[in-house]
Amino acid sequence: MTGKGRMADGMKLKSFMGLVFVSALVATNLMAAQPLTLEEATQKALSANPRLQASRLTALAAKERVKEAVSRHFGEVDLVGSYNNYESERLVRPISIDLFKDPKLGFYQLPWDRNQTHYGITYEIPLLAAGGLHEGRLIAKLSYNANESLALYTETEIRYNVRAAYRNALTLGHALTSVSSYEEALAKDVSDAELRVKTGAWALVDASKVRFAYESAKSQREAVAAQLASAEALLAALMGEEPPEGGYDLADVPIEPASPAEDFLQSTTSALSGRYDLKAAKDSLAIAERKKKLALEAFSPQLMLAGNYLTNNAPSLADRMGTQEFGIYLKIPLFKGMQRVFEVQAANKELLAAKQQEYGKELEVRAQVQDAIGRLKAARAQLDAGKAQKALGAEVARVEHLKLSQGTGKMEDYLAARAQELQGETGYWQGLYALQSAVDYYDFVCARGGQHE
Repeated sequence: MTGKGRMADGMKLKSFMGLVFVSALVATNLMAAQPLTLEEATQKALSANPRLQASRLTALAAKERVKEAVSRHFGEVDLVGSYNNYESERLVRPISIDLFKDPKLGFYQLPWDRNQTHYGITYEIPLLAAGGLHEGRLIAKLSYNANESLALYTETEIRYNVRAAYRNALTLGHALTSVSSYEEALAKDVSDAELRVKTGAWALVDASKVRFAYESAKSQREAVAAQLASAEALLAALMGEEPPEGGYDLADVPIEPASPAEDFLQSTTSALSGRYDLKAAKDSLAIAERKKKLALEAFSPQLMLAGNYLTNNAPSLADRMGTQEFGIYLKIPLFKGMQRVFEVQAANKELLAAKQQEYGKELEVRAQVQDAIGRLKAARAQLDAGKAQKALGAEVARVEHLKLSQGTGKMEDYLAARAQELQGETGYWQGLYALQSAVDYYDFVCARGGQHE
């Protein structure tokens, strides 16, 4: 291949690599420019929300405690050891008849020593533990069920909250766009008004009215921008991250959701049977019942199998001496300073409190169902009003601007029309997102599963 051919191939390769680099850069920018969608925000929250993660970890810890409670049935085995230094010589091992059966040993030839070591294995196996094993296992299981239900409830709550926060940010974003456009239009009107005052077509007071409306729009824009920053900070916190510099680019959700049925009895039945927080309250009540039973069973006897195998050694001994022990121990409680009586009384009060909490949660669920139905009705009416307000505001603003340009309109009517146009545009989006959030809230309260867009 000639030098010119190699040079041409090199130029082609460089051009190709440059094209690849530019394409990759463009693709990266396009990906970075993609707005955050509602579903992406929801998934971020479900995977990174700190409160949800803590709730899930608490449930996992409760699951491990169930295993720990079950393992208590198998007893304990320990390695033990000790070194003793006494003021005078003592028997290295407990005295027994075997020591006297050895003809080489007399009483004074028994294993005596001031310095002794003892080591070996001990074991304890509970046979009857006054309800501690059985009730403890059941309490641990119920605690796991309660914590798992709370984790699932937290998941549904976070799902609703992040979607509501997303829509709130969208509403404020549209409000900011509308008020910014309103401000820009008024800025142009200010320039026109000043020109008309100079030419004598307008009185100074009319120009001052336009200037006041313009300054009010600037103030309103700053207020809406601050509200939007706060809403985005809340959205970021729910997703478990810091808000990006410059805020989020959020994708609109223009779909008008279908409203669910508003049958109170059916909705209440669904909520009472499916709400995880109510299930957790019922499990807490069952735990309190078991704790009371456990406190009563503390008056029952306890039975334990225990023993040990020890090696006993001392400097004066030529060989180590082994000993072993096996026994069944019965313990019948008689008096413990009224402690058990007070434990029963405390457990009874805790049971009464758990019953009140479970009943209070049921009443709360019923009230939330009624609230959810009311929100649906109000949101539908708000959206209908927003649609009418948007159409009316745009038309009135167009007519009043035309009348003012022709010299037949009044400044007050024109400014009021522009404000009405702003309210109409904002009102439509508020109504739409309010209905979407109302449907989500109904799904959340009535335990109907996933939320709708």
